[in-house]
Amino acid sequence: MTTPQPQTQTPSALPAPTWLLRTLGQADVFVNGAPVVWPARSAEELLWYLHAHPDGRYRHDLLSDLWGLEDTPAAANRFRVALHRLRAALGRADAVTEVRGRYALHPDLLAASDTHALHGALNAAYATPREQEQGLRRALAAADGEYLPHLNGEWVQQARETHRAALVAAHLTLARLHCDAHECPLAAQELVRAAATDPLIGEDHHQRLMACLAMTRGRYAATEHYRRYRAYLTREIGDTPMPDTEALAERLKGGELPCVNTTFQPVGSPVDSQAGKSGR
Repeated sequence: MTTPQPQTQTPSALPAPTWLLRTLGQADVFVNGAPVVWPARSAEELLWYLHAHPDGRYRHDLLSDLWGLEDTPAAANRFRVALHRLRAALGRADAVTEVRGRYALHPDLLAASDTHALHGALNAAYATPREQEQGLRRALAAADGEYLPHLNGEWVQQARETHRAALVAAHLTLARLHCDAHECPLAAQELVRAAATDPLIGEDHHQRLMACLAMTRGRYAATEHYRRYRAYLTREIGDTPMPDTEALAERLKGGELPCVNTTFQPVGSPVDSQAGKSGR
């Protein structure tokens, strides 16, 4: 009588791993809930480079951008080793795909990242403003900080600027939602976060923040923000605020509350131009 042999799963029958990528404020990778222990730095670098280029890159571009190498046999071998280690660490042979010489992360891997959630929340269609607020807040809860802060290089800086702009857009959208709902403290909070992420957001947003601060914290807070903003412009780019911003600061200093009866609109905004007034 033949003894039955235990059945084993073939690699194709194994369940797909569950991935989670954190890139904003930190850099972590989890496979099935466990943090990845990288077998070599080159494997981790390859992951983040491909994450920063979701449409994929050719090997010669990757070697040049990531390691400053020409596409020689030795460099190609280094790439093959890093690629093998990355796929093994992620638990799936097609974690990195290759189509006509172009390498890219698997779509499921890209979808498992905090940047994907952030951009998705910004571009999603919502039934109500409250649903939009909730969607943005869920995305921002896992997206706090610079993109891949432990890495340097032109390739990561370009991606960093893209994702920083998305963070700013999320905070500004939340500020607008709160402003429309006359939730002044929450609007001020989101504008402060937007300005902290990128001090060179549009000057109209700084005007909005000054108005919010005047309404929620008083004229001294509004005036102090204006002074800090003016000093920043002078120090960093050798410029000064626009006359409209200076005039608003003087009115706020005198005790004007611009949002008592209506939502604040910076001078020169589309609503202001149509109505012939600034909304104050």
